[in-house]
Parts: sequence; C-alpha cells; structure tokens
Amino acid sequence: MGIKMSQARDQKGHIWDADTYQKGRGAEPLLCMHCETTVAHNPPYPKEMYDKPVFVPGYFRLMPKRAHAPNCQHGVDEEINKIAKASEDLIESLEHDKYRLRLVMIQEALGTETSKPKQGDGERAKAGHTYSSSPGLLPAYINSANRVLKLRAMCESNAEMEQHLELVFEGNVSVSWDQFYFDQDRHMHAYHAVSQNTVQHPIALQGQIKSIRYAVQNKPSSNVINLVMNKLRSDPDDSTNGIGLEVSVWSNQPDWFKDFAVDDEVVILGIWKHSIAAPRPAPMQGGRFKTLTNRRLMLNLALKSQISRVEPLKR
Repeated sequence: MGIKMSQARDQKGHIWDADTYQKGRGAEPLLCMHCETTVAHNPPYPKEMYDKPVFVPGYFRLMPKRAHAPNCQHGVDEEINKIAKASEDLIESLEHDKYRLRLVMIQEALGTETSKPKQGDGERAKAGHTYSSSPGLLPAYINSANRVLKLRAMCESNAEMEQHLELVFEGNVSVSWDQFYFDQDRHMHAYHAVSQNTVQHPIALQGQIKSIRYAVQNKPSSNVINLVMNKLRSDPDDSTNGIGLEVSVWSNQPDWFKDFAVDDEVVILGIWKHSIAAPRPAPMQGGRFKTLTNRRLMLNLALKSQISRVEPLKR
C-alpha cells in the first residue's frame, strides 16, 4: 500500500522505471527513492473497458507490513499532515498520524445541506463543543478535499487512507472510505450507493475522460464531460440483458472544462444523482446480449474545483 511510485532503486543504486522494469533485472530487494524501505513491483497490464483497451501503467509499492521513513515524501501520513495544516479546519487532528475529515462541511460548501445547525447559525456540534463553517471558506474546503482525493488517487487502495484519515458525516456518523471513494472499477458500486442510500453524503469518483461536449443541443449552458465506461455486465435476473453505466459531469460554465482533455484521469467530488433507462434492443445482432439497460450517474458542478486532474505518480 502507500503512494504508488514510478521509480525505485536497487541495492546497487541503479534507478528503474516501473513501466519497463522486469523482476530480477535489478539487485533486489528494491528500495524507495527517498528512504530505505523495501518496495515491490506491479507490472503494467492491458485492461478492457467499454469500447477500447486501456493500458494500466506499472508502479512500485510498499512491501507488506512496511512503512516509509518519517518525512519521506511517499508517506501518506506525511502528506495528510501537510494538507491538514492548510485545510481551514476541514481536517482536524485527533492524535499522532490520525485525522478526521467532516463530509458535512463539504456538503455545505456545495449548497446541499440536509439539516440546519442546532447550536446557532453556521455552527455544528463536534465532540462536546461547536465548530463554525464560514461561507467565505467554502471554496477552500473543496480545494482541501481535492488535495485529499488526489492523494488517494496516487495510493493503491482505500486502506492506506483509512488508516490515517477517518470520515464522518452528520454528528459523528462514520463513513467508510469504500463508501466515499470509488475508482474506475467500482463505478457500479457508486451507483448502488447513490441509488440505495436515503441520506446522500458527498462521494468521489475517479475515472478517465472519454469525451467533452460543449453547448449540448445548442444550449450554451449545457456542457458535459463523459467518463470511459466499464465493460457491460450481465443482468443477474436476465443473462440476455447487458447492464452498462454512464458517468457524466455537467456544468453551465464551459470555461470550467477548458483545462481538461480526452484520456485525462480525473477525480470528481459531489452529490450525485442517478437514473435508469428501460431495456432496449442491443445494436449488435447475434452478440452476447439481446437487450441493454443503461444506468446513469450524473453530477452538476457547483464549483469548478469539484473536478481535478489526477497528478502523475511521485518518483
């Protein structure tokens, strides 16, 4: 686990790139570029998406039960500590290397508050006292949350983040990272979370941009980013029906999408909506499925910073 790395060094000091390294080429065990902890190699591999193969880059990761040295830039705890210091109280320190992020403050920043403060205007209970969410700091809350999400995107799984940063919603209701952050392979899990939860908290989806369209249906205020779809799944109730999921992000501000391009990897935070279409005949006769059912996850951006490009792996 830990932050994925694009380079590592061997016992003789030779530097290797993750996309070209093969087991045994270097003097193993390999080491982190910035500390003496040992790392393992995950080779690159092709992955089938909805309409094209996608190449998953290789990376180096921590060996099991190992940790980076204090102050190593590949350490998750070190990065969270930096983010927390500039988070305007969105992230609070609980104890050494343990922090808490309050999703309700993000929800308020997006203008979708589900309940009114009970201790007074702008105040909420927090472990026996109150905290205030200032309207002037709401964009800063989203920016800090995005720094957390980009850090998660550089990690191998949710587990490393959960070890150092817990999530709570209203009051001290705990939210697991698996119910908050959904990478490309878990988009269908995100759909189930959005469609089945009675109370919606903000969630984040990571994926790859398939297309960007401006002025949809000749409406200047209708602009959309569509993410690459996962492979169709068989309907558990009807094996002849294929289930697909479309993920789209909408904005009435076309300039908000100008910094993005097709194939960019992005992470998107917000309160998502869902829909499902009636089954329709499959366009390809004689294929695996006779009918197709499209599910949809949609998000209307309230702030530009809700969508951000995933940073390249640290070296």
